[in-house]
Amino acid sequence: MSFKAIKQFLENDQRISRLVELNIEDLDPGEVVIKTQYAAVNYKDARGVMGVGKVIGRFPCIPGIEMAGTVTESSHPDFKPGDLVTVQGGRDFGMRRDGAYSEYVRVPAAWVGRVPAGTDPFDIVAMGLAAYTSAVAVVEIERRVKTTDGPIIVTGGTGGSSSFAIDMLAGLGYEVVASTGKKSEEEYLKSIGATRVIGRDEIAGGDKPLEEQRWAGAIDAVGGAPLDAVLRSAKKHAVVCAFGNAASETLTTSIYPFILRSVSLVGINGNHPVPQRGKTWARMAKGGDLHPKHLHQIAYPIKFENLLEHCAKVMQAGIRGRAVVTF
Repeated sequence: MSFKAIKQFLENDQRISRLVELNIEDLDPGEVVIKTQYAAVNYKDARGVMGVGKVIGRFPCIPGIEMAGTVTESSHPDFKPGDLVTVQGGRDFGMRRDGAYSEYVRVPAAWVGRVPAGTDPFDIVAMGLAAYTSAVAVVEIERRVKTTDGPIIVTGGTGGSSSFAIDMLAGLGYEVVASTGKKSEEEYLKSIGATRVIGRDEIAGGDKPLEEQRWAGAIDAVGGAPLDAVLRSAKKHAVVCAFGNAASETLTTSIYPFILRSVSLVGINGNHPVPQRGKTWARMAKGGDLHPKHLHQIAYPIKFENLLEHCAKVMQAGIRGRAVVTF
């Protein structure tokens, strides 16, 4: 039986992704074979597919770090054919081992999580790592910042993770300010919970080491200059959660927000397989207080055959929300 997959090759020092025909035996070994129904498109995935940076660490390799589908074969007692399951996160899936952008996936059983009964697998993938990472940051904000302390700024507002962060923070009663380079998306951002929308150049009032105190907390999805602006304009004891690098992988900032205002910069890593996500993932389930109220406004389907084109648009900052690939 043959099937289609996106595979990346290293040819003459160029990273090139193309649509290929494969057999199950061509996939990396694993105890569980899954027929893919849905896969997510994260910023990391788009970078991987387009050969930007060093997301893919082995060649050739199938990109894509999140999927859901139905088990077709299993040599592990925890899973049987017909089970609805998901694979999300882990250090290797879609980076150093064949990943989600394939009509069939084969993985170790330890990476596989069950889709709860009555849950739409589209919704599981639509939330996925993007919503979970944002939820981890939101829980950190919730733990240390009161809703009465002041506004929370979310950078890269139209991105998938940032959109989920806006939704969750607003649902908990925080005043949320969205920062974006796409002011044309103000209506969208307000519809998912932002009380105000500002441009990236409006985060701080200027370029001083310390600016006017504006933000009680922040969730930063872009890094670089916007993160520096957030830190310099944060209030005393503000908590800034950072997990993105869309603007830059480096940060140049002042020491003064930390030593004069006691600002905390907290790194957020949500790359946990589903079986390890615990209470935060449970709060994201339908009926939970962190379940995104605007999930189907943030997430939308695209066809597998349009994936390469979509990834190119992601790298040009030409999309909003979170795409879910349908097979």
